[in-house]
This record gives sequence, C-alpha cells and structure tokens, in this order.
Amino acid sequence: MSHDDNLRRLAGKYKPNHRFANFGPIIERIDIRGFRGLSKLELELQSPIVALSGLNGTGKSTIAQLLCCGYRKIDGITQRNYVVDYFPVSGLDPQPFADDARVLYEYASKNPATAQQVTVSRAVKEWSGYKRQPERGAFYVGLMHFLPKIEKRDFSVYGGKRMEIGGSHSVGDATRTALSTVIGVPYDAAEFTRVTLAAKTAALAMVTRGPNRYSENHMGFGEGRMFYIINLLESAPAQSLFILEEPETALHGDAQVRLARYLVDVSLRRGHQVVLTTHSAAILGELSRESVVYLGRDAAGERSATVGLSTYQVDSYLHTSRSTDATICVEDEFAEALVCEILRAHKPDLLAGVSFFRAGSVSNLKNAVQILKGARKRAVGVSDPDMNDDGSDGLMSIEGTLAPEKEVFRDAAVKAYFNGPPYSYDIEPRLASETDHHHYPRSLSVALSVPETSIVTEACRAFVAGKPDDYFDNTIEFIRASLADRR
Repeated sequence: MSHDDNLRRLAGKYKPNHRFANFGPIIERIDIRGFRGLSKLELELQSPIVALSGLNGTGKSTIAQLLCCGYRKIDGITQRNYVVDYFPVSGLDPQPFADDARVLYEYASKNPATAQQVTVSRAVKEWSGYKRQPERGAFYVGLMHFLPKIEKRDFSVYGGKRMEIGGSHSVGDATRTALSTVIGVPYDAAEFTRVTLAAKTAALAMVTRGPNRYSENHMGFGEGRMFYIINLLESAPAQSLFILEEPETALHGDAQVRLARYLVDVSLRRGHQVVLTTHSAAILGELSRESVVYLGRDAAGERSATVGLSTYQVDSYLHTSRSTDATICVEDEFAEALVCEILRAHKPDLLAGVSFFRAGSVSNLKNAVQILKGARKRAVGVSDPDMNDDGSDGLMSIEGTLAPEKEVFRDAAVKAYFNGPPYSYDIEPRLASETDHHHYPRSLSVALSVPETSIVTEACRAFVAGKPDDYFDNTIEFIRASLADRR
C-alpha cells in the first residue's frame, strides 16, 4: 500500500465517529495559558500525527512538553509526567509560569459529541487536576534518549575489555524491519545484550549486517537514535502518546522522508498519537495538511498556530533568505495589489513564499501559467473580474463583473474612504473625467499629491474591507488549492 493510501486511511481512522475506538482517549485540543512565552494559545490537533514547526523560541517544546503531562501512568508499565518535571522553579528560573497558569486538555471519548475535558492548574504550590486525567502511556523522546556512549564516558566504552557479556533478547521483526527501512540498510538481526562491570549493568543495542555484528558503541548517532526510538514505538503499549523532539537530528534527507512515512505507518498500526517538533522540510513534505502546525509570533511576542501551510510556505518562514517557490500570475500592477490585499485581509499565510508575475495581457497570463507548470513550478493565474474565468486552464477571475479599477474605485466603501480624513475628497467627478479606467490611479495621484502606488494600495484595502468576509472565498480557495503541496 502506498504512503498516500496510508495517509488517507489514517485520516479515516481519526474521524470523530471512529476516533476513540482507534486511538483511545487521544488529546484532541489543548488550551495553554501562562507558560514561558505562551500567555495564551489554543491548538486543535487535527490528526494523530502533529508536526510543530516554526522559528526557534515560538513555543514548540513548551506545547510538546505540556502534552506529555496530559495522562496518568499505567501502573507498572509507564512513568508519570508532571508539569514540574518540565517547568522546574529554581533560583535561575523563579517563575517559568504565571501564578494563574493552567492547561485545558480535551480528550476523545466514547461519545463523539462529548469530549472529556480536564484542567491542570496552579494551586498555591502544587498543580491540581491530575487525578481526573485518563490513563495512557506518554513518552518524551529528546536528544538524551540516545547519546553515543563515548560522550557519556560510559563504562561499556572505557571498561569494555573487563566487562562481562550476558544474554541477548531480540527486539522483534517489527523493529528490525522498520529500522532497516528508515536507515536504508538491511539488518539481519537487532537485539539488546546485557553487559556488566562491577556493580554496573546495562543493555546495549546490537545489530547484525551480513558477517558483521556490532554494538551501539560503533553506531553513528542517527543509527543509534533510530534504534531506540523505533524500538520504543514498537514495544510501548498500544495507543500511547509520543513526543519526539527533532527526530530528524543526524539523519540524511532520504532517511528523514522514510522516518516520516514510518511514523504514519506505526500510528496506523498501533493507534499511537505522535507529536514532533521539527525544522525538516523533508519530514513536513510527507505529512498531510492536517498534520502540520506552524507556530509564529507577532511583534508583541504573542504566539499563533496555523494548521495546514504548504511546505514552501513553512520553508519561507523558516528560511527568509530562500527564493520563492510559488507564483501567482496576474495581468498588471493593479491586479497584483488587489490580490495582495485580498490575501492579506483573509489568508495572509498564502503570501508567504509567493512571488507575483505580471503577464501584461489575458493571453500572456494563460501562457505564463502553462509555461510555469510545464517547468514543474507551482503557479496559478488570477484574472480580472470581467474575464469570467472559472478555474479551468489554471485561471480564476476575481469576484465581480467589471475591470478591477472600475470595481474598486466605483465602490461605495472606497468613495467613502477618500471622502473622509485625511483626504476629504470626492473622487467621483475626477473619475468621470477619465475615459480610460487604467488612468484612475494616476489621476487621483495628481489630485491628492500622493504617490500612485499609495493610492492603489489604499483603494484596494478599503475595497476589500468593505466586502463581506466570505466575498472572496472562491478566489482564495482556488489559490490555496492550486498552490498546495500537502497530501
């Protein structure tokens, strides 16, 4: 079965009527108040696999760590994660959270229409609310989940000649096969071997490849880390929660792709919820639209969470020096300004990673879209309102019936805008004196002593603001769907 088929199956299993049966009391939503830089953030988890991406310092780890604190332990099998484990108060960090900090968890329940809600909040010196949480395995996997033994000055390296070797136990075919797939090499066997030196004991990962058998002491970081992560995913109780901090660390690009596909597969097979923090375009490109959450921050430091951005959009946010990877083709400068203001008002993320191409005419517009698509580029054409394009041939007309200059400058909201301060100018007589609508901006620029580009921007912004919120839905959805690269 293909990876795309697995993504569709996973989405089907996560539908509300099937969610609890397939994933147990999975966290569906989290509302965070008063932690580190997150004064307020609500996040709906729209898939059993969620990838948190964004610039450093936008709260990815904070969200992931609080998610890990959402369950009671399974007695004798798993450990409990408490808020204090991740947000310790100390002389260095006397207040890592606000006095009224709280986290609202919303879990799937047997009744799809009624989610279970639990609030964990600060009560004087301790946190309250833990006892009402559902029971489930919750595992936090950071970089320390596997470190090369040489960095830890482990006895298995420095006392290797004196240690005693004990018995071995296989990790099972599922782990071995998945490890072979992700790393891209065939392992004939994978196991843990018990070693002892004086009073110290440990279990070392071992693999066999052809005639060679070696321990984790001779594995690369990426290979060793994948051994431990995959074994945990395969051996933990079904329907567990996993928090993976940057699992792409030390993995080649192709291995990152295979890891993302494996995470979809293991969630599908074992009902796990997997939340990962990542900066990897290779991983993000293998996940569905619902799985990708981009965390941003505004000038005031407030955080936001946007679900479903395309890879090129996330990439443009993470790498501001990178060239744009998607093109919106329009006829001229005025059309570009109008499309920009439509998107800025209603879907600003669609402007990320996008460049505009002014084709100059309707025929050139159609040709430009075809040429760019033929070169395997993401491209879409947005034509003027009077062209009546319906989305075929890669072209969609902006809502309306007239040329864009007429639509904008004859609009009541635009006339009212210029009639008010700071202009207090009736634009109607000036427009009536012009026989060519293309000259409207230049004529008003002269009359108001304002640069033509400013006239265009202000008029388009007033025009868009005066329309109902859903007025431009067809244009916006056409652009989004045409440029999307999510499955």
